Amino acid sequence: MLNRFNYSRFLSAILVSNIVLLISCLPQAVDVTMTPHSGGSSENVVATITIVANGDAPLVPSSVPNGNGCFRPYTAASIWNVPIDWSRTRIHPKSDAMLATLFQGENWIGSNTSSYAPNLYFVSNSTSLVPVTLRYRFQNVVDDIAIEYGIAGRITWIPLPPDAQPAPGTDGQLVVVNLESGEEWGLSKARIDGQGLWAADGGYRYSINFSGIPPKGFGQRGAGIGHFAGLVRPCEVERGYIDHAVTLAYDYPCEPENCQTNGWPDYIRPFTKTDGLGLMPYDIPEGARIVIRPEVTRAEITGACSNVKGCIVWALAMQKYGGFIVDDSGHPKTYAEGSKTANWNSEIWSSDMLKNIPPEWYAVIDWN
Repeated sequence: MLNRFNYSRFLSAILVSNIVLLISCLPQAVDVTMTPHSGGSSENVVATITIVANGDAPLVPSSVPNGNGCFRPYTAASIWNVPIDWSRTRIHPKSDAMLATLFQGENWIGSNTSSYAPNLYFVSNSTSLVPVTLRYRFQNVVDDIAIEYGIAGRITWIPLPPDAQPAPGTDGQLVVVNLESGEEWGLSKARIDGQGLWAADGGYRYSINFSGIPPKGFGQRGAGIGHFAGLVRPCEVERGYIDHAVTLAYDYPCEPENCQTNGWPDYIRPFTKTDGLGLMPYDIPEGARIVIRPEVTRAEITGACSNVKGCIVWALAMQKYGGFIVDDSGHPKTYAEGSKTANWNSEIWSSDMLKNIPPEWYAVIDWN
């Protein structure tokens, strides 16, 4: 009988018991992630523990108890979710000059969802983990203060549905939201090879219950944010309103030295970085907020939008919340969910639906 005693199972049981005991004694919130080894069998699993410093409520979005819903990510106090107080907000004195650089090539904002727009997937704790080889370090955002970094070139296990695809275009963006844990996972320059193996340049884990502005050192998008922030989804358009700020990009946000020449910061806080390369006078810093002026009426918006619903709700959101410049692009644009997962109806959202909004309706908010 003694020879048949399974010491491996005995030690495993002791390990699991100790982990459970440790978790029960900790005052902080604890996230236990089951990370498979490369062997791939269900027995090759190690429990890894991340201590979450803020210790607030669990990472479960209260507005999404069942299904994916049309919830708003990030905290109510997030810069993405607080409406503009027009009684205190001022237009920047150089707004017209900045908008002249924004619209120098094209005098309208596009929204092409067929490429360079992140595909969005909702998952649960039961979704299978898929190995993704990352070129750069994985960024695990513990809270809005701390980031844990992986090792470049290593495999990271990410929950991905079997039909998941990165967005077309060289940016290859993809975002995954776990509706049970509140985790937001993202990939940049993702690709799938002929054998079905995933690779990406960058990857991160964040939470939809954080502020939407990761800590300094987060290097995903130009202004230092994830792919979910400011993204417009079909459910928002269909219900008739967008209840958060949107994201914008244009050819050349100002390069830091050029920003300083203008007497401006390299980027506008609370955003944490820039990839701007603009050298023109009055190129706009990343993190700047652009709006549609509050005096423009809904009737005027409806007319300029030719009654296209997506255009109308986007313009109204630009009046209420505005849009932040967070990246560079080949054309002034706003970001909506990629066509692969959004299945946009071209009658409510199209790449040129904003074309007839007069440039003079836009303004840059004074960040001082």
